[in-house]
Amino acid sequence: MSADEQALALLTRHGKAAVLGPVAGELGLTLRLVDDFDTDSLGTFTLEQPRQGSQFEAALTKARLACERSGCRWGLGSEGSFGPDPYMGQAPWGVELLVLHDARTNSQVHAVAQGPATAYRQASVANLEAVLAFASEMGFPAQGLIVGRSHEPWFHKELRDLEALRAQVAPALAQGEVWLETDMRAHRNPARMAMIAQAGQALVQRLRERCPRCEARGWGPVGLITGARCECCGHETSAARAQRLRCPVCSHEAEQVLRETVPAARCELCNP
Repeated sequence: MSADEQALALLTRHGKAAVLGPVAGELGLTLRLVDDFDTDSLGTFTLEQPRQGSQFEAALTKARLACERSGCRWGLGSEGSFGPDPYMGQAPWGVELLVLHDARTNSQVHAVAQGPATAYRQASVANLEAVLAFASEMGFPAQGLIVGRSHEPWFHKELRDLEALRAQVAPALAQGEVWLETDMRAHRNPARMAMIAQAGQALVQRLRERCPRCEARGWGPVGLITGARCECCGHETSAARAQRLRCPVCSHEAEQVLRETVPAARCELCNP
């Protein structure tokens, strides 16, 4: 087996190798960092470059680029997404997606970690005391901050200490309130790094599962199937009844039942 087949190429400029290196080791591969491509050109959290396509498409693009630029068979792409939680829609929520691309078979295996985004915060502040309080609460400077002004096309990301933060916000505050938000780039966000590591372990676990038909690695869930029935009236609800399992190589599929019924509180007829 050539060196290029024994390496896992990771495309990043944001320090993700620190937490994904162990993933390569558990897969029996050597991590090869690919940092000669500006991943910000694929999308930024501050939207000076909007992401094109879905979260999965962005991660897959990174994985394919990692293979193309390194010559490796295996490429790994990582993409994060943040927004309201999927339950009540009130708490910040993070989803970290990893896509492993096999350039030889043109197949992919993906894994996800998700949960409360404890470092996803924004605030409009009017004085230095409020700025410093926000910075302290968020754990600056280990947790990066971005300073700007709402509805104005300027912001500063590379603030590394309190002195730099004060120097940036003091003149801006003289002109009015400033906008603060946590930096969601992985190398400036320890909470993100921890969740990326969780996604890495989920990927390792998935690659231990083999397809029941062709025995390829990566057998696992690719989506949910709705239709769990209300335990009171029997109506088919929008709640998940099962998950769809698929092989990344031969595309064999199967259903895995999660539950047949849900409480009446989840029923659109009993609890409209």
